[in-house]
Amino acid sequence: MIETKVEVSKDLEKALQALEQAKQRVANEKKKQNEKKRKAENHHKYIMGGIIVKYFPDCYSFDEGEGK
Repeated sequence: MIETKVEVSKDLEKALQALEQAKQRVANEKKKQNEKKRKAENHHKYIMGGIIVKYFPDCYSFDEGEGK
């Protein structure tokens, strides 16, 4: 009967370890998805910024006094 408890605890440890690994994989995938989304948003902002500078240059003109 003692051997059964040892086997159960080993199985439980394996299951808990698998659970932790799965949680880590899920966290990594979420991180990758957020990074892809952020890169896409930044690329869009970069493209839109270039369009604004090209077609509306007055929006980005600064005087020397404004920079200080």
